[in-house]
Amino acid sequence: MSKRTIAFLKFVVVFLVSVSIIFLLAPPSFSADKISTKVIVRVVSKDAKIIGSGVGGALVRIKNLETGEVLAQGKQEGGTGDTDRIMVQPRRRGETLYGTPDGAFFQADLLLDKPTQVEIYAEAPLAYPQSIQKGSKTLTLIPGKNILGEGVIIELSGLIVNILSSSPKESLKKGEGVLVRAEIRML
Repeated sequence: MSKRTIAFLKFVVVFLVSVSIIFLLAPPSFSADKISTKVIVRVVSKDAKIIGSGVGGALVRIKNLETGEVLAQGKQEGGTGDTDRIMVQPRRRGETLYGTPDGAFFQADLLLDKPTQVEIYAEAPLAYPQSIQKGSKTLTLIPGKNILGEGVIIELSGLIVNILSSSPKESLKKGEGVLVRAEIRML
């Protein structure tokens, strides 16, 4: 081999060793310290208002999809939101719909050390177990990037149905008519 080739190979070896040392000593893009990340979740009834305390609120659970660990869990409580804004006024893109002072929500403060894929699960209305509906969303949370304001919206479909009469304990006779009275309302 010529002196020129040997010099070039030495340069390549020194370059590769230098780059390796730099990568080993450089801090990772996300530090080992956990960073506070706030997330607001709002559970709403499809084409209706926020599920509030009047119907028992909603259970909300935030779970790390990689590890299965429950990062936060709690109850959404509060009011059903601004009726005029939610049910009457036309909606504009980007406009706050549910994130008003009288609207129920659940807020979690998560400590994250890296981007984390989570499932946000909700079930409601808690005061009417016969009418419970469930829903979830999957998203990636970035440490320090809070999701506030409107928050993460989980929309549930369904109705609350209360049988007023006849009682399930009443016996029925074959061929006899049955009068059923029920109260039906949105979640």
